[in-house]
Amino acid sequence: MDPEVLLEPISEDSPSGENLEYDPVFVEMEQAAQPGEETQFDDPEDGGKVPDYGEVAVKALEIMGQSHDLRAAVYMADAALNTEGLSGFANATQVIRGYLEKYWETCFPELDADDDNDPTMRINAVQGLCGQPGGMGGPSAVYKSLRKVPLTDSRSFGGFSMRDIEIAEGQSPVPEGMENPPDSAQVSAAFRDTDPGTLSMLLDDAKRATDNLKAISAVFDDQTPGQGPDLDPAVRLLFQISKTLAKYAGSDAADAPEDDASPQAAGDDTPRGAPAAGGGGAAVGAIRTPSDVGNALDRIIEYYARYEPSSPIPLLLKRAKRLVSADFLTIMRDIAPDGIDNVNVIGGLSDE
Repeated sequence: MDPEVLLEPISEDSPSGENLEYDPVFVEMEQAAQPGEETQFDDPEDGGKVPDYGEVAVKALEIMGQSHDLRAAVYMADAALNTEGLSGFANATQVIRGYLEKYWETCFPELDADDDNDPTMRINAVQGLCGQPGGMGGPSAVYKSLRKVPLTDSRSFGGFSMRDIEIAEGQSPVPEGMENPPDSAQVSAAFRDTDPGTLSMLLDDAKRATDNLKAISAVFDDQTPGQGPDLDPAVRLLFQISKTLAKYAGSDAADAPEDDASPQAAGDDTPRGAPAAGGGGAAVGAIRTPSDVGNALDRIIEYYARYEPSSPIPLLLKRAKRLVSADFLTIMRDIAPDGIDNVNVIGGLSDE
């Protein structure tokens, strides 16, 4: 996968090509991404079955060669994690970033021209990079693969992932069917037995992927303020990966994206709106844009839906979210319609 080639215009007349959603190759890609027949090498956490990632990659690249399609690129990101590792994921996210930065007006899925260029389809496609870890939707296939991508390359001990590290450190439960769960001694030995140059390259790949995810979110912040995918869990997971690799690669861990770090374990299923047990809990993720505000409100609403479903607070929060990007007068008309005349008089405004 060559990002520079995939980010070239498809043609002068149609820079992003055609929508291949209903083309047979698109259906074949989706079918290949479904779990196949069980083998002895499959992961028990996946029910003992995994997709044919090689075929997914072939079909996704066939589509991406004819169309700047975010859906195909997300499938490619999952396939790349399972066939090429972190370097493939960094390349796939670079392509997604490029589609959005260079071809916002033409990439697929298209904005809904019949609904004021509504970006929902596009947001949903990109959300596939993360899903909703800890939420009702659950983690996406890509997020699961990112947790399981090997971070070591040891002849003696094999490859260990972030999920393995969490299991070894007691941060995640042992999946049902895992016969030989790793321990901390094995994980440390595997990292020490991995070439430092390999660890450095993996660290670079993790940082590159992190930069790409941040840039993807920034495009939505710019193009659709208040609306966009929530990729924070994936960014935090990549931070944990970078921090771990930096520790063993002899790199400066401060180079990792600490401003997006969370004290939570990357695989923690606790909703981000929920307080940590036994303490007040620190806020997760900085709030810098209206989109961040909307995402934070979504997390709080999610908390109440899951833990206090009888509370009326979500009704107020949903109203607040609707007003996040509204101007002052719009907000006043919504919350105090009888007082808008006084506001107009005080402000010397004409009644529109």
